[in-house]
Amino acid sequence: MSFQETTARIDELKDQSVELLVRICSVPALGPENNGIGEMEKYGLVKEFCLSLGPDRIEEIHAPDDRVPDGVRPNLMVIFNGRDPSRTLWILTHIDVVPPGELRLWEHDPFQPIVKDGFVLGRGVEDNGQALVASLFAARAVKETCGFGLNVGLALVSDEETGSGLGLDYVLRERPDLFGPQDLILVPDAGNREGDQIEIAEKHLLQVRFTVRGAQAHASRPDLSRNSLRAAANFIVELDQALPARFGESNTFFNPPASTFEPTRKDANVPNVNTIPGEDVFFFDCRVLPEVSLDDVLEEMNRVAQAVAGRFGVETSVEAHLRFDAPEPTPQDSPVVLALAQAIQEVYGVQARPHGIGGQTVAAFFRKKGLKAAVWERILQMAHAPNEKISIDNLAGNTRVFARMMI
Repeated sequence: MSFQETTARIDELKDQSVELLVRICSVPALGPENNGIGEMEKYGLVKEFCLSLGPDRIEEIHAPDDRVPDGVRPNLMVIFNGRDPSRTLWILTHIDVVPPGELRLWEHDPFQPIVKDGFVLGRGVEDNGQALVASLFAARAVKETCGFGLNVGLALVSDEETGSGLGLDYVLRERPDLFGPQDLILVPDAGNREGDQIEIAEKHLLQVRFTVRGAQAHASRPDLSRNSLRAAANFIVELDQALPARFGESNTFFNPPASTFEPTRKDANVPNVNTIPGEDVFFFDCRVLPEVSLDDVLEEMNRVAQAVAGRFGVETSVEAHLRFDAPEPTPQDSPVVLALAQAIQEVYGVQARPHGIGGQTVAAFFRKKGLKAAVWERILQMAHAPNEKISIDNLAGNTRVFARMMI
């Protein structure tokens, strides 16, 4: 059979793929850090579908976690034998999602996905439901038509949204033999609307917790206080000025081309208005070009912290909340990059080019192990946004790209 017959089968299965996407995204697969009970309920639905495909082998590599009712965070490896058993095409997607955020910004219940005007709307439909469903239906369509040209592995993991320590990182530690240097590894966890960007490199990731400690007092007696909020507000502004000024390098291979230093989270201080707070905590999320040292960034943050402490009579601390130094990029001529670019050209008629991104994807864990991974997906770029949605046309098109690589 030909690839055209596989694409025809994908078209026949389009409604079923939408139904599965709606079904799995109706389950709030939130990790305990996001006040959830884990991924097990959603995992059960996904595993059931995987088993219906008749894989040649499955492996469950669950990570212990006593914070969730089932005591584990589930990870599933589903493997199909191909005509060339010397290498495996791995497609890795994640089961967990992020919280909806401010519910008032949603037009409907985020965990009751709806299908409307050629789109599916709901939390997790883009991140990472579209890719997960596309990989499953690509495997189904290929198995029912052409058969697999090489071994195909579908890796479905947990904990991606909160660090991957109990997801891919755990799998790589427990079963490093699963993935080999000859394998093609595709991670559909980032992309753009045109589908013409293949991510092969990432910036450093640095999330920093800043604490300001002053002295609490009644709001009518500022002379008895050291206002931590005022100091924190100035601290944020000074960091916002100092960091881009010192680390202003540009690298057009990345989008955006400069290092970014964004103030994000601000923890609550006093609950009432008539008290001057004595402690404030805030965070910065920094995506730093690989050629910039994170140690130098932390040094600059501490310099600003000391200056703020002296000026406002407060204590300041700088703590790396999460640090992930960028691994070596995937070479542009890697087999996975070339095969992916060819499939994109054939399906979408666009020439995809390698590039770097500002965010961090789970592919970084592969690269840390010296494994060549490419990140690609054609998406609407609505991950983590209210009224998150995907295009059903993209769902079908990406299924074709994955199927082309499987053949």
